[in-house]
Amino acid sequence: EWAQAEWVGSSACEGCHKEQYDSWVDSDHFKAMAVANESTVLGDFSGKTVTFNKVNHRFFTKNNKYYVETIGKSGKNETFSIPYTFGWFPLQQYLADIGDGHLQAMNVSWDSRPKTDGGQRWFHLQPEENMTPDNMFFWGAHVQNWNSRCAECHSTNLERNYDAESHSYDTSWSEINVACEACHGQGSKHIDLVNA
Repeated sequence: EWAQAEWVGSSACEGCHKEQYDSWVDSDHFKAMAVANESTVLGDFSGKTVTFNKVNHRFFTKNNKYYVETIGKSGKNETFSIPYTFGWFPLQQYLADIGDGHLQAMNVSWDSRPKTDGGQRWFHLQPEENMTPDNMFFWGAHVQNWNSRCAECHSTNLERNYDAESHSYDTSWSEINVACEACHGQGSKHIDLVNA
């Protein structure tokens, strides 16, 4: 019977669990992933170029959207959209869209700690490695793929929807972040019992 429960979303929990809901809204779980916008992006996307291991990365905005210009899997400079933030403290990563539903976790991240603690700067997660496109930890490689490596723990009710024939993803979730039902399970039966 519980297997037939449906996902209801965290807003359905707020009425009875206001204290827990309010605590969650200020938590790491709430900030595990978010749509990239001016209130969620912590990094410097002012167009400044940073260089790590002889590879340039230019983070910038255009028409209120976020982008990075850097080398792609082709080994050539390309521009990729950044539709999502990933985490928030002490670092924030960014997910780059490389097409066909593939989202990749950038390995150049923003140190979101205060400047007095050494933060407020771009840094590389593997500063000693040569991050050419043939390196397994290159940001565009499989190991850095959000859909298959990261998403399940950062979002709620994740469905990867991978298609092997086209090597594409149509990944979906009921909530973008780690919400109430990620740990407590689908809430519809609980609500039905409370309201019975």
